[in-house]
Amino acid sequence: MIGISDIDDPRVSEFRSLKGKNLLRKNLMVVEGEKVVLKLLKSSIKITKIFAPKTFIEKHPLRGEIFFADKSLMGSIVGHHLHQGIMALAVRPEDVSLRALEFPALILNGVTSPENIGSIIRSAAAFKVKSIIVGPKSCSPYLRRCIRVSMGNIFSMDIHHSNDLQETLRDLKTRGIKIFATANIEGACDLPEMSFNKDSALVIGSEGLGIEKYLIELCDIVVRIPIDSEVAHLNVGTATSIFLYKLHQDLLKSSH
Repeated sequence: MIGISDIDDPRVSEFRSLKGKNLLRKNLMVVEGEKVVLKLLKSSIKITKIFAPKTFIEKHPLRGEIFFADKSLMGSIVGHHLHQGIMALAVRPEDVSLRALEFPALILNGVTSPENIGSIIRSAAAFKVKSIIVGPKSCSPYLRRCIRVSMGNIFSMDIHHSNDLQETLRDLKTRGIKIFATANIEGACDLPEMSFNKDSALVIGSEGLGIEKYLIELCDIVVRIPIDSEVAHLNVGTATSIFLYKLHQDLLKSSH
């Protein structure tokens, strides 16, 4: 256990808020918050460093290099107010191959908000969907904000990064996976009239632009949530939760 007293100590430089994308290039991720760090500790993910107050360190069995400092210094190092002052640096899990993914799955097309991706991951875990395909225009689910909003549920997910969603959808279709585009557009089927099965994949588009047209054309069915026409669109995290709930209910019915 090593005490930190200098804001510029290089041993904890990875925890600075501006380091996020650089860390991802090194296959590392920063995890923040007591509940999220404890969930990380329960996983098999390799932890390289823990940076926390002494009280937390003395209370829990930890692994990796252990550093401590007072909360005000930790806040200065990180660059923002820390509610709990508990952080970990861990090795990002390896991508799961497309062939190894279990279905049903979510496919993210152009979802760039870390908050929305974190929310989607948390909802997916709640409704027992553990496979997520991330397209090239979506942000990484391993950004510190995504991890925090997901409440650490990212650690139990199987993530596949696709460099070409068009090719990925074609591959899935040849394997009998039914592809659903989730979009509130003309000609879409209403969600209550649909029925999902285990071999389903739901494409989720960005809140502003939706799913790209060339991908919608590859999907088997376009499905929408019937809402008041004055509203037009729901937040992507909220909408995904509704789709996931319906998927979960359909799978429960088919298993009985």
